[in-house]
Amino acid sequence: MDVPALASFDSSDWKTILTAFQNGPSLPLGQAWRENPEETFRPGLVHLGWNTEGLLVLARLTDDTLFTQATADNENLWMLGDVFELFLQESTLENYVEFHIAPSGHRLQLTFPSGDTITQLRTSGKKLDDLKVARPLFDLAVRSTDLGWDILAKIPASALGMTQPMGDGTTIRASFSRYDYTDAATPPVLSSTSAHAELNFHRRQEWKPLTLRPTLG
Repeated sequence: MDVPALASFDSSDWKTILTAFQNGPSLPLGQAWRENPEETFRPGLVHLGWNTEGLLVLARLTDDTLFTQATADNENLWMLGDVFELFLQESTLENYVEFHIAPSGHRLQLTFPSGDTITQLRTSGKKLDDLKVARPLFDLAVRSTDLGWDILAKIPASALGMTQPMGDGTTIRASFSRYDYTDAATPPVLSSTSAHAELNFHRRQEWKPLTLRPTLG
Protein backbone atom coordinates (compact mmCIF):
# COMPACT_ATOMS: atom_id res chain seq x y z
CA MET A 1 0.00 0.00 0.00
CA ASP A 2 1.36 3.44 -0.94
CA VAL A 3 1.12 6.01 1.86
CA PRO A 4 1.28 9.69 0.80
CA ALA A 5 3.08 12.51 2.52
CA LEU A 6 0.70 14.87 4.32
CA ALA A 7 0.88 18.62 4.66
CA SER A 8 1.70 19.85 8.14
CA PHE A 9 -1.28 20.24 10.47
CA ASP A 10 -2.08 21.35 14.00
CA SER A 11 -2.14 18.15 16.07
CA SER A 12 -4.06 19.92 18.84
CA ASP A 13 -7.00 20.67 16.51
CA TRP A 14 -9.06 17.57 15.67
CA LYS A 15 -10.87 19.29 12.79
CA THR A 16 -7.52 20.01 11.17
CA ILE A 17 -6.33 16.46 11.87
CA LEU A 18 -9.36 14.89 10.16
CA THR A 19 -8.96 17.20 7.15
CA ALA A 20 -5.28 16.26 6.76
CA PHE A 21 -6.10 12.53 6.47
CA GLN A 22 -9.33 12.74 4.46
CA ASN A 23 -7.89 11.83 1.03
CA GLY A 24 -5.34 9.26 2.15
CA PRO A 25 -5.47 5.46 2.34
CA SER A 26 -7.07 3.56 5.21
CA LEU A 27 -7.29 0.03 6.60
CA PRO A 28 -10.44 -1.43 8.18
CA LEU A 29 -10.34 -3.50 11.34
CA GLY A 30 -11.85 -6.97 11.03
CA GLN A 31 -11.77 -10.55 12.33
CA ALA A 32 -10.25 -12.51 9.43
CA TRP A 33 -9.59 -15.57 11.64
CA ARG A 34 -13.35 -16.04 12.08
CA GLU A 35 -15.87 -17.20 9.49
CA ASN A 36 -18.19 -14.41 10.62
CA PRO A 37 -17.58 -11.43 12.92
CA GLU A 38 -18.81 -11.62 16.48
CA GLU A 39 -22.14 -9.92 17.12
CA THR A 40 -20.37 -7.54 19.49
CA PHE A 41 -17.71 -6.58 16.92
CA ARG A 42 -17.62 -2.84 16.31
CA PRO A 43 -15.88 -1.33 13.25
CA GLY A 44 -12.80 0.82 13.14
CA LEU A 45 -10.77 2.50 10.41
CA VAL A 46 -7.05 3.32 10.45
CA HIS A 47 -5.97 6.24 8.24
CA LEU A 48 -2.32 6.61 7.22
CA GLY A 49 0.12 9.30 6.13
CA TRP A 50 3.64 10.52 6.81
CA ASN A 51 5.76 13.65 6.97
CA THR A 52 9.12 14.76 8.36
CA GLU A 53 7.95 13.74 11.85
CA GLY A 54 7.48 10.11 10.82
CA LEU A 55 4.60 7.73 10.17
CA LEU A 56 1.21 9.29 10.95
CA VAL A 57 -1.65 7.09 12.13
CA LEU A 58 -5.24 8.20 12.73
CA ALA A 59 -7.57 5.52 14.14
CA ARG A 60 -11.33 6.10 14.40
CA LEU A 61 -12.96 3.42 16.51
CA THR A 62 -16.66 2.78 17.07
CA ASP A 63 -17.13 1.85 20.73
CA ASP A 64 -20.34 1.42 22.71
CA THR A 65 -18.60 1.87 26.08
CA LEU A 66 -15.15 3.29 26.71
CA PHE A 67 -13.51 1.34 29.51
CA THR A 68 -10.03 1.19 31.01
CA GLN A 69 -8.56 0.65 34.46
CA ALA A 70 -5.15 1.98 33.40
CA THR A 71 -3.50 4.38 35.83
CA ALA A 72 0.04 4.64 34.43
CA ASP A 73 2.16 4.09 31.34
CA ASN A 74 3.65 0.65 30.64
CA GLU A 75 1.03 -1.28 32.56
CA ASN A 76 -0.25 -4.35 30.70
CA LEU A 77 -2.95 -2.22 29.09
CA TRP A 78 -4.58 -4.99 27.04
CA MET A 79 -5.59 -6.64 30.33
CA LEU A 80 -7.04 -3.44 31.77
CA GLY A 81 -9.52 -2.29 29.15
CA ASP A 82 -9.88 -0.78 25.69
CA VAL A 83 -6.63 -0.62 23.73
CA PHE A 84 -5.53 0.35 20.23
CA GLU A 85 -2.34 -1.43 19.18
CA LEU A 86 0.31 -0.62 16.58
CA PHE A 87 2.79 -3.25 15.30
CA LEU A 88 5.54 -1.70 13.16
CA GLN A 89 8.74 -2.97 11.55
CA GLU A 90 11.02 -1.23 9.07
CA SER A 91 11.36 -3.73 6.24
CA THR A 92 15.17 -4.11 6.38
CA LEU A 93 15.35 -4.61 10.16
CA GLU A 94 14.74 -7.69 12.29
CA ASN A 95 13.50 -5.80 15.35
CA TYR A 96 9.94 -4.51 15.62
CA VAL A 97 7.78 -2.58 18.06
CA GLU A 98 4.37 -3.02 19.64
CA PHE A 99 2.68 0.10 21.00
CA HIS A 100 -0.60 0.18 22.96
CA ILE A 101 -2.76 3.25 23.53
CA ALA A 102 -5.65 3.41 26.02
CA PRO A 103 -8.57 5.89 25.97
CA SER A 104 -7.04 7.50 29.06
CA GLY A 105 -3.96 8.46 27.01
CA HIS A 106 -1.71 5.92 28.73
CA ARG A 107 0.72 3.95 26.59
CA LEU A 108 2.59 0.66 26.63
CA GLN A 109 5.79 0.49 24.56
CA LEU A 110 7.40 -2.86 23.75
CA THR A 111 10.48 -3.50 21.60
CA PHE A 112 11.08 -6.98 20.15
CA PRO A 113 14.72 -7.62 19.13
CA SER A 114 13.63 -10.36 16.70
CA GLY A 115 10.76 -12.57 15.66
CA ASP A 116 11.99 -15.19 18.12
CA THR A 117 11.33 -12.93 21.09
CA ILE A 118 7.59 -13.55 21.23
CA THR A 119 8.24 -17.31 21.29
CA GLN A 120 10.69 -16.84 24.15
CA LEU A 121 8.07 -14.89 26.09
CA ARG A 122 5.52 -17.64 25.63
CA THR A 123 7.72 -20.70 26.17
CA SER A 124 11.03 -19.99 27.91
CA GLY A 125 10.27 -17.57 30.72
CA LYS A 126 11.56 -14.37 29.14
CA LYS A 127 9.97 -11.42 30.97
CA LEU A 128 7.75 -8.87 29.24
CA ASP A 129 9.15 -6.16 31.50
CA ASP A 130 12.51 -6.60 29.76
CA LEU A 131 10.93 -5.33 26.53
CA LYS A 132 9.26 -2.24 27.98
CA VAL A 133 10.60 1.22 27.18
CA ALA A 134 9.83 3.93 29.74
CA ARG A 135 10.74 7.10 27.82
CA PRO A 136 8.09 8.16 25.29
CA LEU A 137 9.05 6.97 21.80
CA PHE A 138 6.19 8.65 19.94
CA ASP A 139 3.62 11.43 20.26
CA LEU A 140 -0.08 10.71 20.69
CA ALA A 141 -3.44 12.38 21.14
CA VAL A 142 -6.72 10.74 22.16
CA ARG A 143 -10.29 11.98 22.31
CA SER A 144 -13.71 10.46 22.96
CA THR A 145 -16.45 10.97 20.36
CA ASP A 146 -20.18 10.37 20.10
CA LEU A 147 -19.43 7.07 18.34
CA GLY A 148 -16.39 5.92 20.30
CA TRP A 149 -12.84 7.29 20.30
CA ASP A 150 -10.12 8.65 18.02
CA ILE A 151 -6.35 8.21 18.28
CA LEU A 152 -3.56 10.14 16.57
CA ALA A 153 -0.03 8.71 16.73
CA LYS A 154 3.16 10.16 15.25
CA ILE A 155 5.87 7.50 15.01
CA PRO A 156 9.38 8.82 14.28
CA ALA A 157 12.01 6.73 12.51
CA SER A 158 13.99 6.43 15.74
CA ALA A 159 11.11 4.59 17.42
CA LEU A 160 11.57 1.75 14.91
CA GLY A 161 15.33 1.62 15.38
CA MET A 162 16.04 3.38 12.08
CA THR A 163 19.21 5.45 11.80
CA GLN A 164 17.94 7.58 8.90
CA PRO A 165 14.74 9.65 8.62
CA MET A 166 11.74 8.17 6.84
CA GLY A 167 11.39 9.27 3.23
CA ASP A 168 10.11 8.42 -0.22
CA GLY A 169 10.47 4.66 -0.72
CA THR A 170 10.74 3.70 2.95
CA THR A 171 8.74 0.50 3.52
CA ILE A 172 7.25 -0.37 6.89
CA ARG A 173 5.41 -3.59 7.69
CA ALA A 174 2.43 -2.60 9.80
CA SER A 175 -0.54 -4.06 11.59
CA PHE A 176 -3.10 -2.37 13.79
CA SER A 177 -5.34 -4.15 16.25
CA ARG A 178 -7.78 -3.57 19.03
CA TYR A 179 -9.10 -4.91 22.33
CA ASP A 180 -12.68 -3.67 22.76
CA TYR A 181 -13.91 -4.09 26.34
CA THR A 182 -17.35 -3.52 27.83
CA ASP A 183 -16.32 -4.00 31.45
CA ALA A 184 -13.80 -5.90 33.56
CA ALA A 185 -15.93 -9.06 33.69
CA THR A 186 -16.64 -9.52 29.97
CA PRO A 187 -13.97 -10.88 27.58
CA PRO A 188 -12.87 -8.25 25.05
CA VAL A 189 -13.64 -8.36 21.33
CA LEU A 190 -10.42 -8.47 19.31
CA SER A 191 -9.90 -7.19 15.78
CA SER A 192 -7.05 -6.40 13.40
CA THR A 193 -6.30 -4.74 10.07
CA SER A 194 -4.30 -7.84 9.11
CA ALA A 195 -5.84 -10.92 7.47
CA HIS A 196 -4.59 -13.24 10.20
CA ALA A 197 -5.37 -16.88 9.51
CA GLU A 198 -5.34 -17.44 13.28
CA LEU A 199 -5.69 -15.13 16.25
CA ASN A 200 -2.05 -14.15 16.66
CA PHE A 201 -1.21 -10.50 16.10
CA HIS A 202 2.53 -11.33 15.90
CA ARG A 203 2.15 -13.24 12.60
CA ARG A 204 4.33 -10.76 10.71
CA GLN A 205 3.87 -12.52 7.37
CA GLU A 206 0.32 -11.13 7.36
CA TRP A 207 1.20 -7.53 8.21
CA LYS A 208 0.63 -4.92 5.50
CA PRO A 209 3.68 -3.41 3.71
CA LEU A 210 3.37 0.38 3.66
CA THR A 211 5.55 2.26 1.16
CA LEU A 212 5.97 5.98 1.79
CA ARG A 213 5.40 8.16 -1.28
CA PRO A 214 5.24 11.90 -2.05
CA THR A 215 2.09 13.96 -1.55
CA LEU A 216 -0.95 12.85 -3.56
CA GLY A 217 -1.65 15.05 -6.59
